[in-house]
Amino acid sequence: MNKIITLLLLVLTFSMSAQDQLAKEVLDKLSSTTESYKNISIDFEFIFENKSQEIRETQNGKIILENDNFKLELDNQIIFNDGETQWIYNSDINELQIIEHDSEDEMMNPDKLFKIYEKDYKYTYIGAESKNGERLHVIDLFPEESNSFMKITLYINVIKNQLEKLILFDKNGGTYSYIINTFKSNSLTKPLDFNIDQYGDVEIIDLR
Repeated sequence: MNKIITLLLLVLTFSMSAQDQLAKEVLDKLSSTTESYKNISIDFEFIFENKSQEIRETQNGKIILENDNFKLELDNQIIFNDGETQWIYNSDINELQIIEHDSEDEMMNPDKLFKIYEKDYKYTYIGAESKNGERLHVIDLFPEESNSFMKITLYINVIKNQLEKLILFDKNGGTYSYIINTFKSNSLTKPLDFNIDQYGDVEIIDLR
């Protein structure tokens, strides 16, 4: 009996090791492909759900990433970040807030969010599934140290080596889903820079 248990444990350990290695290979390939782009433009749907609290909120957005800069457009908000300063424009009240960039805020740092797999997380390969006739790798990430998210699930296009969806699971039963509808690379015709003049007569609140 002990030999059978030992054999089962060895098989299980080998299987888990193989899954982790496969996850690493997929993530390394995704990272290499992403890093090869000069800039990225993504249209996405964001869904926040907490079933125990009967909450479901959705909105559409667009992210443009170039070097340390990103521009995030949501329903009534535009966020621009150059790696040091962050500008937040609220169109419904015509207000522009200026704050210091928080490099640790994963939810407000799209560049970090879409490369979250690169460090500080353990990973395991869950399997593959099909979506609209395309094959997707499914990989779970678990933080090496305790943080606000207990798990992150990535869905990666097998052929394109592109992220299709990611879901963040918080400790309070909430899920944050980012579903990528369109993905364009190297499509910018001019540098991604912030220009305050384009907002006209706006109220500025500087919180730096």
